[in-house]
Amino acid sequence: MKRDRQATEKRIYDAFVSILQENGPRGVGINAISKKAGVSKELIYRYYDGMKGLLLEYAKNGDFFRSLLLIKDNEEETENSLQKFMMQGLEELRSNTLTQEILRWQLLESNELTKDLFRYTNLKVGQLFSHSRVDVGAIPEFQLMIGGYVYFILLSKYNKHFINIDLRSESTWEAFGGAIRASLDKS
Repeated sequence: MKRDRQATEKRIYDAFVSILQENGPRGVGINAISKKAGVSKELIYRYYDGMKGLLLEYAKNGDFFRSLLLIKDNEEETENSLQKFMMQGLEELRSNTLTQEILRWQLLESNELTKDLFRYTNLKVGQLFSHSRVDVGAIPEFQLMIGGYVYFILLSKYNKHFINIDLRSESTWEAFGGAIRASLDKS
């Protein structure tokens, strides 16, 4: 019985991810998942508590941010490992268009579905910083740079330039990364 449940959960999750990739976050729904997975809607709610649970599972599996899987509980982070995590995570965000779409979706709509997803993501990243000797919470420049970096990634899909900065140039992103590394180095 347990194996059947695991197989069914996998079919549901795989259908969810497939539809998410095909249609984006606004195009996925319980009816479509049910049809694609060949299961009743009731099973989706029983196993995942609906879309909220599927989105949370998406984060826990590392499909939202693979870098989150690198965070270990109670492991002290050095400046180098923190810097490596930040740079890998930001580079991952640049290449993961589906994560970008989910972030845009969350920004455009006050959305109950994404609250657990973002709560989980913030908790995991907060764990990393809490085990670090670098108090990034005390570095406003760092916080602004990360927020700006994420904003520019989301903006770059629709706008090539921000003021006089070419958001589609590799040298721009290298300069942004250098500024973030420098802010971590000075802490």
